[in-house]
Amino acid sequence: MKKVIIGTVLLLTTTLSVFSQTKNITVAGSVIEDDTKEPAVQATVQLLSLPDSAFAAGIATTAQGYFTLPKVKAGKYVLKVSYIGFQPTMLPLQLSAQNPNKNVGTLALKTDAVMLAEAVVTAEAPQVTVSEDTLMYNSSAYRTPEGAMLEELVKKLPGAEIDDDGNVKINGKDLKKIMVDGNEFFGGDVKTGLKNLPVDMIDRLKTYDKKSDLARITGIDDGEEETVLDLTVKKGMN
Repeated sequence: MKKVIIGTVLLLTTTLSVFSQTKNITVAGSVIEDDTKEPAVQATVQLLSLPDSAFAAGIATTAQGYFTLPKVKAGKYVLKVSYIGFQPTMLPLQLSAQNPNKNVGTLALKTDAVMLAEAVVTAEAPQVTVSEDTLMYNSSAYRTPEGAMLEELVKKLPGAEIDDDGNVKINGKDLKKIMVDGNEFFGGDVKTGLKNLPVDMIDRLKTYDKKSDLARITGIDDGEEETVLDLTVKKGMN
């Protein structure tokens, strides 16, 4: 009887441990300008996992400077905040399921003195923006060699990986199709798209989970989704 009780306790302990590790965590906070104390509107907030600095989540701050990153897994991260005219801020985070609502408080961004001294007035395009379940990348925010194909650009995207066989993962999900302006390119073939689409013609990229044709027609989620990379072509280059 004693062995049964001990075994039951161990099983419950293991189950609770596994549950706590997979429980989602919400990271929230606010961003202000250090000199004016005004909210930093549309500042880019990125959560990068350690030790590889892979993109885990991201969002832009609201008109009040607030941000919320839901559905984050427990682990070690760096919270990176970028804002035009201000120095980037990096905050190490240890997220635990024991604290499912992590508030990092108010982050004050210091003015970039070099940028002010040079009187730079051109805005740098944010690398990544997030809208619901879609990640959007600005092609102009990434430097690639002249004449480079899509493969060179994808290698630079946060959270993207390309193996030796040309298979692509974005945030851990296998990329199944490449689309151009919402239409399949060469039947959606990923490897063909990587090798044949020039970076110079690409304005923006977005990645999302595309529902099956049946789910889109019936409105019933059948669980059949595939991760796609949808490219927006620059005007005049269609």
